[in-house]
Amino acid sequence: MHNQLFVRGEFITAFFAVSIGAMALGQACPCLQAIATAKATTSDMFQLMRPMVREVPPRFLDHLEGHIGLHAVQFAYPSRPHVPVCAGYSLTIPAGQKVALVGGSGSGKSTIVSLVQRFYDPQQGSLTLDGHDLKSLDVQWLRSHVGLVGQEPTLFTGSIADNIRHGKPNATMAEIIDAAKQANAYEFIMAFAGGFDTEVGGQGAQLSGGQKQRIAIARAIVKNPAVLLLDEATSELDVESERVVQSSLDRLVDTRQRTTIIVAHRLSTIRHADRIVVLSQGTIVEDGTHESLLAIDHGYYKELVDAQLQCDSNSDDERVDDITPQATVVGGAQPIQIDTQVESVGIIDAPQVSMSRLWAYSSPESFHLVLGSLGALVHGAMYPLWGVLLTKSMMVFFQVNLGSHGMRDEALMWSVGLVVLGVIAFGAATVQNYQFAIVCERLTGRVRHKCFVAMLHQDMTWFDMPANAPGALSTRLASDAASIRSMTAESLNAMLMNVAAVAVAFAVAFYYSWQLALVFVAVIPVMGAAYGLQVRMLTAQATKNTNDGDVQAGAILSEALHSIRSVASLNLQTFMDQRYLDHLQASAKTDQVAGLVGGIAYSASQALTLYAMAGILYYGGWLVLNNGLDFHSVYIVFNPILFCSFGLGKAAQGLGDAGAAAMATNRLFGILDRQPTIDSSDSATGLVLEHVKGHVELELVDFYYPRRPDNTVYSNYNLTILSGHTLALVGASGSGKSTAMSLIQRFYDPSAGVSLRHHIAIVGQEPVLFSGSVLDNICMGKPGASIDEIQAAAKLAHAHDFIMQFPDKYDTPVGAQGLQVSGGQKQRLAIARAIGSETSRRQTR
Repeated sequence: MHNQLFVRGEFITAFFAVSIGAMALGQACPCLQAIATAKATTSDMFQLMRPMVREVPPRFLDHLEGHIGLHAVQFAYPSRPHVPVCAGYSLTIPAGQKVALVGGSGSGKSTIVSLVQRFYDPQQGSLTLDGHDLKSLDVQWLRSHVGLVGQEPTLFTGSIADNIRHGKPNATMAEIIDAAKQANAYEFIMAFAGGFDTEVGGQGAQLSGGQKQRIAIARAIVKNPAVLLLDEATSELDVESERVVQSSLDRLVDTRQRTTIIVAHRLSTIRHADRIVVLSQGTIVEDGTHESLLAIDHGYYKELVDAQLQCDSNSDDERVDDITPQATVVGGAQPIQIDTQVESVGIIDAPQVSMSRLWAYSSPESFHLVLGSLGALVHGAMYPLWGVLLTKSMMVFFQVNLGSHGMRDEALMWSVGLVVLGVIAFGAATVQNYQFAIVCERLTGRVRHKCFVAMLHQDMTWFDMPANAPGALSTRLASDAASIRSMTAESLNAMLMNVAAVAVAFAVAFYYSWQLALVFVAVIPVMGAAYGLQVRMLTAQATKNTNDGDVQAGAILSEALHSIRSVASLNLQTFMDQRYLDHLQASAKTDQVAGLVGGIAYSASQALTLYAMAGILYYGGWLVLNNGLDFHSVYIVFNPILFCSFGLGKAAQGLGDAGAAAMATNRLFGILDRQPTIDSSDSATGLVLEHVKGHVELELVDFYYPRRPDNTVYSNYNLTILSGHTLALVGASGSGKSTAMSLIQRFYDPSAGVSLRHHIAIVGQEPVLFSGSVLDNICMGKPGASIDEIQAAAKLAHAHDFIMQFPDKYDTPVGAQGLQVSGGQKQRLAIARAIGSETSRRQTR
């Protein structure tokens, strides 16, 4: 008998080891799925990270003079390989020479600037620097000796001093101040309360266009490069600032042997260049000095000069009657006190969101919720039933009176029962997971879409806040919307599985032994407290980590990729990499703490569960010895409870971080519930005029930007624009010209005084195009416009001819941010979009 019991004991041990091991293996399947998904998604990443092996090591020149050569260069952009930009360019620029490139939009002027910086390599021909092929030189070394001031200046998040220092990382404050003075930027910088420590905002949003341009010029000056590239460098400056900055750039060129390439549409700025190269349709058509090119009858350059002189003459004639000032800005007023509390998606005290409101967002999927709930109930009930059938099959081997044939028949019967139970569990789990997946994905998409719409209708003040940078918002939109499912469908899924498992386990326990069932009732609160402890600790940790480093890292990533040309030109890859890494490391430390807290909470919950199981088993043994309870009854109660705990663990495994989900939900609904001070989607509270004449009046307007309340832009500002009149706003950079545009469009409201978007079109100094075709972008001015209307607008904007030169014509993609077209082409497409809107009033900056 002793040997027989020993064999049975070994059998029970092996039986439970195999059963629990199989259960653990099943619960590991989601982890294997995650590993497979990670392998599939990271293959492209690893391909991108694979270092390039060069056959010949890159060269570093000991001395650089700046002699540039283009030798039969042929080039077309990879996105439009059938549209040649350079068709056999050959050009030699001696060291220290100042060469201007002129020509129509799309003639290849900016392309040469990109080739010199090696943003691209020509398909045929070569570029040389001091006789060395650019391909043989180290790229970072090359760009460290090339300075660029582009047509659309790019600044990065940080202070003014930080942005100037990007030109020379080890620059002293004295060098930065001197560069700012040479660029005519020192005075407006010192007018800010923070001086050189003033934050410029994302993409320099806190500064005017002219101020951004001058800081970019100061950045190039402090770099002191051997090759200087000026791509419309003074295009955003007023006449006086342009004269001073141009004089500074001339002095900069004269201080050393500096090769300078100037791209300009304003021909008056290049007349003193050593050489002027005229480009047209991918070829160099003229090359010479200003005087020699003007001497060519019917020459390209002469026609450009004559056309521009005629335009300037007409502008002067039209300007005579408008020169009398009609409005003044009264300075010296005390700034008005305002509430400058920072508001953002990351740090606002968002109210708790009710569950009924959350479920309302899933109401369209009620049918899927019902089916998924039924699957969850059946799936949850399978775990204790599995324990019952395993106990029945196990007890067969303890009934020696059955004989070998009886044991085999009984084992076969219960084995078939387990197979049937497995089939039912498979079907229930499939229905459960599929239906709840539909609910979760649709909920995520619905919330993400509504939040995106809410973001689009926020006022400009909200976007001016650093925490609401585009990269941070896109990261929140991606991560928070995905986390919200843990508060609804996933929590319902886990709850129903738990309820079904516990209910069936209770029923079995009371049927076979009410004494053990009462012990089970007693330990349920302990198990519930363990799970509650886990959720509470994770929620508390998530509350502390509201401002996650991942969001800031996402903002840096967005900024770097959006301005990748400037990052490459300034050799800021390492700088951006370090900033990105710093935030990721901060996020990793936060996640480590959260992981430690979650691990402790999970360990505590598992330990309490095992303690409860031990108590039930101990009490069952006492009942066997003292109350006549048989061995079969103890195990048929214990096993369903044990497997019920496995089911609870599986349900919890599918439930995300409840604490993080709660905080994400509050943040998203904080965006949804925020009422913008200026809401373009609210048509119920504002007047809709039947006929707009276009009479504009600003009366006693006081205004300052919310981020800089100490810098008053307008004080008692008065301006009247009569219907049908054309008014020009002129003044130095930062004097409030663009601010007037923003107030008229009601991007902001004045602090005091009185200042229509559907009837207003704007063409800004930095034209904005969207991903899509040329046709799509023009059509945005008037949705539903016919092709004839679009072509008419393009012809008025002088854009039709270059559009028809594209192989796909009006279906040509412009690329993200309009990167596939030149700056002049972008500007003309923006003008065509404004013309197509048929507005009563158009604004041009």
